[in-house]
Amino acid sequence: MNHVPDEVLEDIDALGKQFLTGAPPSVEGRLRQDLRMTITPDESGEAARIRFETEHTQAPPTLRDRGSFVTTIVDGIDSRLRSWGIEPPEAYEHTGSTGRVHRYEGRLRFP
Repeated sequence: MNHVPDEVLEDIDALGKQFLTGAPPSVEGRLRQDLRMTITPDESGEAARIRFETEHTQAPPTLRDRGSFVTTIVDGIDSRLRSWGIEPPEAYEHTGSTGRVHRYEGRLRFP
């Protein structure tokens, strides 16, 4: 079962296609009510920052520590990125919080 919204998967596909032509776009999407994702390519076009924002009372050290359902969603994102040759980080680490909104980030490497 796919837990990643189709719109987000389509945007990741657009990122992969545009990477091949040298102009990857930013990607932004809501994965569920309390989870959002943003991918921002850097100016070199060789890598991108991926950020997840989650709303919760606690901020574990990595995003996958949020539990199996979030892990399933993140695994779906990583799998789609890999299908385009884009290598996700091993872990999305907690980089900061504002109130109940917690940020987890990593670097994507383009082939």
